Amino acid sequence: MSSRYLELAPQNRSSDNTYAFRKGYSQLDFRIPEGSHVLDPHSVRLVGDIRFFKADTTPPTELTDADPLSMSSKIGIYSVMSALIFRSGRTSTTISHEKNYNRWMSSYLAVKGGVEDSLGHLSESALTLPNFEACKDSVVCRNTKSSFCVPLICGLLSGGSLPLTPNTLGSLDLSIMLESDAMALQVLPADFENDPATANYLSSFYQLENVRLVCSVITPPADQLSRLMSQKQGAITYQSVHSFYDTANSNNISLNMNLGLSKVRSLFINIIPSDKLNNIGADSFATLPPCNLDGTQGSVEKLTWLKGGTIFPKKFPQITNVKETTNTSVYDPVLFRDYIQAISKYDHNRHNLGGLTNANRGWLSKVAVGGVNKGVPYQLVQNGGVFFGLGLNYDNYIGGSSGVDLREQPFGVAIECGLTSSNAQSLFLYVNAESSILYNENGVQLIN
Repeated sequence: MSSRYLELAPQNRSSDNTYAFRKGYSQLDFRIPEGSHVLDPHSVRLVGDIRFFKADTTPPTELTDADPLSMSSKIGIYSVMSALIFRSGRTSTTISHEKNYNRWMSSYLAVKGGVEDSLGHLSESALTLPNFEACKDSVVCRNTKSSFCVPLICGLLSGGSLPLTPNTLGSLDLSIMLESDAMALQVLPADFENDPATANYLSSFYQLENVRLVCSVITPPADQLSRLMSQKQGAITYQSVHSFYDTANSNNISLNMNLGLSKVRSLFINIIPSDKLNNIGADSFATLPPCNLDGTQGSVEKLTWLKGGTIFPKKFPQITNVKETTNTSVYDPVLFRDYIQAISKYDHNRHNLGGLTNANRGWLSKVAVGGVNKGVPYQLVQNGGVFFGLGLNYDNYIGGSSGVDLREQPFGVAIECGLTSSNAQSLFLYVNAESSILYNENGVQLIN
């Protein structure tokens, strides 16, 4: 058995090897070539540099320390990745599509990483930091490029090796969809009482440079390779992540969706007021509870998970601490635990970003509502920002690890909250389910 490392330039490489969404580059395309080898999915890394500019002039206007431009300190370079699409080069069949990838990472890194990670190795590799001011000073406004080297965390690349022989998947094509500048960046508020001054930053943008995909491919021993090359059919099973999106504008939020998935293991929802998406004056990757127009929290008071219109898998609705004690500053502990459990086993989770500083109700979803005594603006909450989400792990309640069949019966959730004003909320639903890639002489097929 032997292995070799590949360093791959984008197939849509620009003449100067720079890529900016504002200048028409909406995606990066890579091809991991087919051959007598298998891909080690854990070795895949995106490598490159990133720079930020204040305005799209000729030449671009550079930023200074006085500029309040930043990006998400919690997910760093992942802010610029809106989707990952994997295709089999043999048939061009899409075998994995990670939509709303950066918002998924906003929850994933908050649960799977700690403050030590955002200050340590992850800070160097993914440009994460514990707060937006540190990100502004150390990454965005430093007037030079910052290097990154990050794994593309997703279901397909978290499983076993992927065969790239001509009779299996062939080459593996990857498209990384780039995020818009208004979504990826944000202007910070100067204080607790004044909205961010965005007028001078409407044409601010990020630019990627010297981007490459690096990975390791392994050539099996001769006997294993012979069997692999002679295969007429086969299957690859992995835990996939499926993204769904909906909006709501009520104190009784109801979602009903036909997921079309047969083996659902867990799911979670992260929420943000819709007017904060693609808004350079807001953090588009904040994970908040429902929020009112005046910035106050419309905290979740009752939560009911449903399957086919009946309560499942819990036998009763969850009544939160806010329902009985409206002025509590404490985040409901059951919601906190279930959110973590949907992403990582709670009893195995040794560190995350949630804690006393950001898993509480002592903040506001906007500024200019009366000053510091009314709460901290959500952008300035420490340790990566507000830690909130709604999660459910089916395996906790049904036993085993086979998942729940949601092909025939719709998934549903009912949320009673404290919304008292008309303020649309965006809900991002992420579902962890088992998927299988089947290949034979006729082609490649994805089964969910």
